[in-house]
Amino acid sequence: MNRAVLVVLACVVIFLYVRSPIDLLPDGMGLVGVLDDLLVALGILWWLRNRGAPQPRPRTTARQRARGPNAQRPGDDASRARGAHAGSTSDHDVPPWDPYAVLGVARGASAEEITRAYRTQMKLYHPDRVADLGPELQEVAHRKAVDIQRAYEELG
Repeated sequence: MNRAVLVVLACVVIFLYVRSPIDLLPDGMGLVGVLDDLLVALGILWWLRNRGAPQPRPRTTARQRARGPNAQRPGDDASRARGAHAGSTSDHDVPPWDPYAVLGVARGASAEEITRAYRTQMKLYHPDRVADLGPELQEVAHRKAVDIQRAYEELG
């Protein structure tokens, strides 16, 4: 059923229940009778709100949002550097160079969007930002920063 129809139907049911002389506890009992009506109304509203509620989306960090949907994790670059793909010799295993994917922008993005994405990515992977990390992560960040710079130069 449509959500608007359910809301209207729930309001009608609540109104009829509050106005009806037939209750779980009669309204003539004073505050207890009114409290009964209130609890039933809140129960119906709670059911309506939680009925078919979508599952919460997984939380993303600012770094994940800045990378964009097509960007790889830094660990993926590190595993490639250690030779995870050393055994494969076919060209279709290695994705083609895509500067849009590196910057995390859509094709046809404006120059302003490209510049904003470039600055956001460089904030994450600049060598000065990762100076306190281990040498392996510094190497990954350096390669990523070089890729980001290359993508920006190609698109800019």
